[in-house]
Amino acid sequence: MLRKILHPLYVLYQVLFAWWAAILLAGGAAIFISLFGRYIKVKNGDHIPAVLWCRLTCWVFLIPVKVVDRDKYVKKDETYIFAANHQGTFDIFVMYGYIMKRYKWIIKDALRKIPLLGKACDDTGHIYVNRTTPQKDLLRRSVSTLKSGTSMGIFPEGTRCDNGKLGEFKKGTFVIANMAQTSIIPVAIQGSYDILPKGCRCLHWSPVTLTFHAPVECKGRDSENVEYMMQATRAAIAKTLGEE
Repeated sequence: MLRKILHPLYVLYQVLFAWWAAILLAGGAAIFISLFGRYIKVKNGDHIPAVLWCRLTCWVFLIPVKVVDRDKYVKKDETYIFAANHQGTFDIFVMYGYIMKRYKWIIKDALRKIPLLGKACDDTGHIYVNRTTPQKDLLRRSVSTLKSGTSMGIFPEGTRCDNGKLGEFKKGTFVIANMAQTSIIPVAIQGSYDILPKGCRCLHWSPVTLTFHAPVECKGRDSENVEYMMQATRAAIAKTLGEE
């Protein structure tokens, strides 16, 4: 009830300040990511500016983020695939801002067209895909990224949900994990859908919780291993969301 009463004030805050600040943050982050990640080659030059950008964006829009069990399961020297449910646009900011580990996304090719930011992602090794991307090429690039010691972030649903509920997982994430023999950390995102439901043009205030689960380890190199990892990852996320 209080959220509905205060929503007009939150919209006014967005129009007068938050969106303008977010645009400046995105442009500045893109320049620093390209500059220090590709051209000057500063260690973690592509990562630290992106983390700061994502965190500051959450702060600018007054979105509180609670992190559960990250330090318990995410080890500094290990390589993972972070597999999360996809509730909305803010998932990107929450994941990249609060995982606190350098990793690469598999992202839609349409995002390449975003001024400055699209080029920054391309410059620093994020993997763009579209409907015509050959599966072999995607698998090769993903496995190469993981074997180089860099983790990855993937939404196994393939797209954000329409109603806030957990969708079916596609096998691609788990085929990649199987080929690279890389553990998967299931990540449950709660609250992100309420920030920007499909069809809405302005943000709604909502706290977000990011819950990390124990790594799902590879148990072989065959199709049974792929199925096992997919079911175990989805079950862990579904349990946190109350959708077993």
